[in-house]
Amino acid sequence: MEKFLIVFRGATVGESEGPRHNPLQWDAWFDGLGAALVDRGALSHGSVEVPTRLIGPKLSSSALSGYCLVTAADFNEAVRLAESSPIFDEQGSVEIAHLMA
Repeated sequence: MEKFLIVFRGATVGESEGPRHNPLQWDAWFDGLGAALVDRGALSHGSVEVPTRLIGPKLSSSALSGYCLVTAADFNEAVRLAESSPIFDEQGSVEIAHLMA
């Protein structure tokens, strides 16, 4: 089995607006991953981007919403695991990275 990082991206949400995630829906999804879930990771309330060392942080345009680590036989299986993620109900997306040993 290979390891894959699933990064959740969603609409930009400021810290003062609080979380947009439905915790019960996310808990159910993480539980449904079963043994494939290596690290539940974390969900975020918002993110900032630091484009260079010379420019201060700005609200991220890609809105990092969280991450988790899973095992899968290949990219296709990792995609199948990710495509049922609640992030899509929040008008978000995922990015999947194959981690090297």
